Amino acid sequence: MDFERELADHRYYAVFKGDSRALEQAAMLVRRPAGHREEEYVGHNTWVHTDKLYRLNSGRDWTDDYLEIGEAEAVQLKHMIDASMAARWRHHVVSADGTPFAVVLTAKNPESRVRPQQISRYAYRGLEETDLLDRLPDEPTWRAEETEPAVATETMARIEQRWRDEAGLTGGYAVFREQTDVLDLDSACAVVPEPASDHEFAVRLHDHEAEQLTALIHLRNAKRRAEPVGDHQYFALFHNVEDAVDVRNAYSVIRSTVRSWPQKRETFLRPGEWLPTARPAGERTVLPLGEADLTVVTDRLAAGHHRYLEVRCRGRGLVALLRLTGTTEESASDQGWERSDVLTRLPGEQSWFVSELDEKTARHRFRPR
Repeated sequence: MDFERELADHRYYAVFKGDSRALEQAAMLVRRPAGHREEEYVGHNTWVHTDKLYRLNSGRDWTDDYLEIGEAEAVQLKHMIDASMAARWRHHVVSADGTPFAVVLTAKNPESRVRPQQISRYAYRGLEETDLLDRLPDEPTWRAEETEPAVATETMARIEQRWRDEAGLTGGYAVFREQTDVLDLDSACAVVPEPASDHEFAVRLHDHEAEQLTALIHLRNAKRRAEPVGDHQYFALFHNVEDAVDVRNAYSVIRSTVRSWPQKRETFLRPGEWLPTARPAGERTVLPLGEADLTVVTDRLAAGHHRYLEVRCRGRGLVALLRLTGTTEESASDQGWERSDVLTRLPGEQSWFVSELDEKTARHRFRPR
């Protein structure tokens, strides 16, 4: 059955300008590791922060569009971006006393007026204008050597590792399979207090990086172990990646049939009662559940003091925002929360579906006058 989205390490999106939707015409490659975080691939195994999907969904970048793509297409587009960078730019490794400290790009087109650019994952779209090459005559210990893109990427990885070692970070170490993987923290295979003898590639972490990366690896491993429970695959939803370390932080449980097509998706209301729902949105943090964790989460949800449900109609939008206190149902209105019977009408409304919200999201959406 189709659980590719829910079980993938990342969700990938190709961004387009104009009418073409051909992959080779894509202007950007964006991924969502989990939750609301967005990253753009800028070449050299480097992903940088972006808010492009937010801008597209909010209408701010209304002339552009995007399309969700699979991992194989993302790898293909990643190679295209690397090839484009190699075709457009010369790569220079800048060193001081023989120790590399920067990689600078210069345009291959002799008519280009673009100034040299330093590669930095903290810069907008991964590049920032630099004067390092101009300063070479005044810095007798500096050298700049032109090199191949692959060598430049390996050098960037060593620079990153050295910077983290010298910074005295205290969050432990991220362990990687390949040297250039250190440029992409999300590709870490483990977080450890100290690297073992067989951990050839490891870098120090900030405390907050270690917390987030530990949660991300836990989530990734759970997805790879995912197995159906009976006739359904069950998932817990969380407000953020860090919450997913403990299943008791889940604010919702959804399930999907595994032996029927089209798949039937439902959200948990109370024991023995499931309501029709839609596929979770791409920014949701989703953790597959085994039988033991399923019982823990559903028991906790059923015993919750307040729960919040959003009822929507396909093609029309929001029907009601509900608050459940035990078996008492209330709907949001301009005057506050008022008693309602929306859920009793649900079986007769084939186009309605329900999503459970965490309290923070519900309070953000409902602000009575």
